[in-house]
Amino acid sequence: MSNIYEMFGDYMYKETFHNPKRAQKILCLAYEAFGLKSKVFPNKNLSKANQYLANVTMDAIVKPFSHPENSVLTSIFFPSELIHAFGLDPLCAEQFSAYINGAKATRAFREIAEGAGIAETYCSYHKILMGASLVGVLPKPTCIVNTSIICDANNLTFRQVAQDENVPHYYVDVPFEKSETSVQYVTKQLEDLIPWLEEKTGCKLDWNVLKQNLVRSKETIDTIKETYTYRKNRYVPNDLTSELFQALAINTALGTPGALKFAQMLLEEYKQAPKSHARKIVWMHTNPQWQQPLKDIFNYSQDWQVIATDMCFATLDIEIGPEKPLESLARRMVYNTYNGHAQDRIQATADMVKKLDADGVICFCHWGCKETCGASAMIKNNLEAQGIPTLILNGDGVDPANSSDGQIQTRVEAFLEMLEDHAA
Repeated sequence: MSNIYEMFGDYMYKETFHNPKRAQKILCLAYEAFGLKSKVFPNKNLSKANQYLANVTMDAIVKPFSHPENSVLTSIFFPSELIHAFGLDPLCAEQFSAYINGAKATRAFREIAEGAGIAETYCSYHKILMGASLVGVLPKPTCIVNTSIICDANNLTFRQVAQDENVPHYYVDVPFEKSETSVQYVTKQLEDLIPWLEEKTGCKLDWNVLKQNLVRSKETIDTIKETYTYRKNRYVPNDLTSELFQALAINTALGTPGALKFAQMLLEEYKQAPKSHARKIVWMHTNPQWQQPLKDIFNYSQDWQVIATDMCFATLDIEIGPEKPLESLARRMVYNTYNGHAQDRIQATADMVKKLDADGVICFCHWGCKETCGASAMIKNNLEAQGIPTLILNGDGVDPANSSDGQIQTRVEAFLEMLEDHAA
């Protein structure tokens, strides 16, 4: 099967340069076909909840390819309940690049972006997005709405893509300081965004739908939080890809019926799951789910499990009030643990490790991510000061050109061996 993917990637490389619009259509057909395959013949190694989640995330990528005129390009931490309340489909930038990786098609877009002057050291998620936009493979969105949270590349990437695609762009500035003043500042930006979106898209905000979305968001978050009471000692088979999909469910898909159904299915599976004897890892940041050594170690393993990812619990403790929808959305952005001082993110991870009695933390420093890479020494020192073994793992979440299988395998296996010795 891997040879088929590699052959498809080689074909996409040639087609991207030869006929970009055809390459776009082929990608869409490939995603539709794989989505159908997953529904008819799901991955039986996964739990039913994660099988369902794979379909939810695939549908979310197919819609903007099939109907780009109905899509809004966003960053992962922008609250998509608002986009959905307009009857529009969010296209998450990070999700787009992750799916390009899944199609083994990153090389052409990296080369195109770097050929246009984008630095080799730039975030690969954003570089692939920009390359796809420059060559014409990115489905042209009706507009772009993004936040400033965590990623400094947001400030350049979305502005540049808006220029390349000739579409309007709205930037939500989320202050570093976590305060009610910051919440009101962001709320005002969301209030201004509503007439802007109505003008640019021709769609009207349905306030009732927005409130219903937030009711579902609250129920989804509460249900996901309940799963953490079982993760400490129950085994539900998962893989690294599902961890990324869960991050999308908690962010881009939050407020949708699909995200809520996934959360409910996952909770029921944990309630009925057998006892787990696996060693437990809490993961920080994105992960290179495509990398074979990590797949061999963690996917469906009963020995080592990634039982939580900080991108999935970055907003779990923030109150959602459907009666004040815009203020609730603003508060979720401001108090996101990825916003503000790195210490907030560190402490949230430490608290989760203690709650789940995890054995250690792997902090993945994704290529070009200044925030996580810059904070990595602080993350390691602070967590280990609290008695939590921590591995800082350098690599790339989507681009194989920037990561070595051998180095990844050696470092992770050595860390896990150390954890085994520590537990003995």
